[in-house]
Amino acid sequence: MDVTSLLENVGASATGSIISKLACYPLDTIAVQYQTSTRRPLLSIPLRSYYRGIGVTLLTVTPATALYLTAREAAQHALFPHLGDSSLNDAASGVLAELAGSVLFTPMEVLKARLQISRSGQEGKLLYQLRKIAKKEGFRGFYRGYVMGIASYVPFNVIWWTTYGNIRRSKYMEDKTPMLQIACGAGSAATVSAAFIHPLELVKTRYQVATSDTVAAAGTVKGSRNSDQQGLRQVAKNVMRENGARGFYAGFVPTVMRSVPSSIIMMGVFEHLKARRQNGAEAPL
Repeated sequence: MDVTSLLENVGASATGSIISKLACYPLDTIAVQYQTSTRRPLLSIPLRSYYRGIGVTLLTVTPATALYLTAREAAQHALFPHLGDSSLNDAASGVLAELAGSVLFTPMEVLKARLQISRSGQEGKLLYQLRKIAKKEGFRGFYRGYVMGIASYVPFNVIWWTTYGNIRRSKYMEDKTPMLQIACGAGSAATVSAAFIHPLELVKTRYQVATSDTVAAAGTVKGSRNSDQQGLRQVAKNVMRENGARGFYAGFVPTVMRSVPSSIIMMGVFEHLKARRQNGAEAPL
């Protein structure tokens, strides 16, 4: 992949990421609040409150997603002589892309989640969260839940890209328009992967916000939350004690409602811009 193609890939992936985040961010906030037991009744707060954390998300998710999708494209090219256009190539390149992207994704997720569950005042400000994490936990605080993120997103990527690739390559899709192929592939991939990975994602998110002011002050939240700081295993025990096995799927519906359109938008824009820059290629849109 030459420098020009690399830059074009970055532009395509960044554009797709920004559009999808702006369109679906409130649903992401609702999902995080469900996962962390800090949700409020719908319409009880202004719409802008559902966009808390969008600034750091857009600033970080653009280079992170660009790095992720570009790494995946490069890995697919490198592995093609050995694995061909196969599900194994989809899975392997997705894993390699996640290892690269998580370096930027994890700090973004820590800050984003804390801002999304914040109620008001200082806690809802990015600078306050940056200073608080740096002072209380140091650099490691920004990578809280990093290992769990890798543990959840590696299988997530294997499932996501394998599902996406298989559906787009299936015989049923041969006579369908490129955009319909993308929509069916991305929507199905988002749903299937979320169903498998949501419990791990919930535990990771609760652990990432365990030291936030909102959680510390949530005396009315069902179950003691202070012990979440002790580690991922303790978080899992707390979830099971509070709500049983179904507690691991708290926020699953808003997660799917967010991830399906977000994935379709992101991949639609990415594949469209990618096709436009390829000589003689027909853009999917």
